[in-house]
Amino acid sequence: MKLSKLVIAMCLATGVMSTAVAQVVMRNAISVGQNSHAGEAIDTLAREVEKRTNGRIVIKNFYSGSLGGEREVMESVQLGTQELAHNSTGPVPNFVPETRILDVPFLFRDKAHARAVLDGPLAKSCFPNSKLKVSRPWLGPKTVFDT
Repeated sequence: MKLSKLVIAMCLATGVMSTAVAQVVMRNAISVGQNSHAGEAIDTLAREVEKRTNGRIVIKNFYSGSLGGEREVMESVQLGTQELAHNSTGPVPNFVPETRILDVPFLFRDKAHARAVLDGPLAKSCFPNSKLKVSRPWLGPKTVFDT
């Protein structure tokens, strides 16, 4: 009898603990202020992620380089001491030299040309072993993600 009560208590405790640790908090760093277009973008990202995951994932944003410069933030993500970073393409070639080509001014004629190149076979041949994802917001600098 005592053993069955103990087993039931352990099962209940395990169930309660598993729901208590279900929330994941991710830190996201950016080198510009919260009132910038990029700051507003990461605020929107944080709100949408929390809403769409029913609060299971929460993104806490840090602005104005408070967790370090762009290079340091990228290194932190690489080392696993930080989860997210929103950077310009400036420091990326230090980590992935092939991405230097993306900073050439006026590289693409227009949006259609950029999409054709960045989503097409040329990009795949330039980055064959990379998991890099290039975001194209069209309203500002390019963003590069690594999954």
